Amino acid sequence: MSRPLAVPPAPRQLPSWPLYVLFAGFPLWWVLGLGAFAVVFTAVPMLILLVQRRVVEVPPAFWLWIGFVVWACAAALELSSQSRLIGFSVRMSNYVGSGIVFLYVYNARERLSDRKVRQALVLFFAFVVFGGYLGVLFPHGNLSTPAQSLLPASIANNEYVGALVHPHFAEVQHPYGSPRVFYRPSAPFPYTNSWGCNVALLVPLVISAIVAARRRRSRLVMAVLLAAACVPAFATLNRGMFLALGFLLAYVAIRLALRGQLAPLVAVIGATVIGLAVAVSLGVWALIQERLHYSQTNVGRQAIYREAFDGAMQSPLFGHGAPQPSQTVSVSIGTQGQVWNLMFSYGFIALAFFLAWFAWAAIKSIQARGEGFLWVHATLVVSLLTFLYYGYDGIQLTVVMVAAGLAVRGAPERPAADGAVGAESGLATLPS
Repeated sequence: MSRPLAVPPAPRQLPSWPLYVLFAGFPLWWVLGLGAFAVVFTAVPMLILLVQRRVVEVPPAFWLWIGFVVWACAAALELSSQSRLIGFSVRMSNYVGSGIVFLYVYNARERLSDRKVRQALVLFFAFVVFGGYLGVLFPHGNLSTPAQSLLPASIANNEYVGALVHPHFAEVQHPYGSPRVFYRPSAPFPYTNSWGCNVALLVPLVISAIVAARRRRSRLVMAVLLAAACVPAFATLNRGMFLALGFLLAYVAIRLALRGQLAPLVAVIGATVIGLAVAVSLGVWALIQERLHYSQTNVGRQAIYREAFDGAMQSPLFGHGAPQPSQTVSVSIGTQGQVWNLMFSYGFIALAFFLAWFAWAAIKSIQARGEGFLWVHATLVVSLLTFLYYGYDGIQLTVVMVAAGLAVRGAPERPAADGAVGAESGLATLPS
């Protein structure tokens, strides 16, 4: 008498709370001085839950991200001091953590629905807007955090770590010769560029939530939130953010126009004209021009980019392990854009792995189906543009990884034969 075949137990369902702890709980992370480490701390329970699940679905191209992380770790051999090792460790922990977050979102389809992912991101965006208003209203404000007091002085006094654990509400800049001081909101991040980068990434994700929302009240609340973000956004004078948002709207409008939906194209043109008119009438454009005149930002960026490329050519395989002080300007080489950071710090092969992973995610996400997914895909496209001039440490990198997990899991897969590992799904079994 034959015995019935044992049916393998179904994989454990992954709860949604870790993603809410990361994004909805970010105000607490920030107040504790742990905003820069929130991704790492949240990735730990995510990893444990993934291991307990036993069967973890891995996209076939994820080896590109693994290759990047492994190669970047090898670049530690190029570090020349303990202080540079601190910054290297923070950055690498965020790269590893964001990869774990991606896998978690990609696998947690049962209980972490698309709606819940979007909801967590909208709550995070609301706090980003709140932080922007802190910078507008209290530009000299700052926080003394528990993390700052607990860290050894040798670590807390590191310039990079100090900016993370003792956050300021705004960057206060007074370029030499300028008749005015520029107050540029940055909270809940250490730098204004981080604020602008997160907004550029989150705006399409919020719009995606609006498109997919069923309740009119929810759509109205999120629309008001987007409108409220305009005040701190204008105050940042952040050209990169304006460029990214303009590119975003043009890209989505063209995609919709190619589908025969001309109304969004007209709406984008109208919104662009109104936005430019408001910026000019409020003096935002004039302030941007004035700041550029006195700060010589364009000249400084050209010099630092040249130094980053020349430095990478001197050590093309593994770079220099971490940014280094510049010989020409007051910022470190490799801090003015993710492409230049990776090129200088880890070498050209690590850069190629990194860009190839996000290019694959952007291309794959074109196939995503469902309401609002075009805007999620657009987030990945915008990230490829902003890698050129924004740094992507920590939370902004994780926002892109969450968008990638959401969009890629929404793309159709080729069915695998029974008992086989799917070429597209890439099922990997973890030891129980």
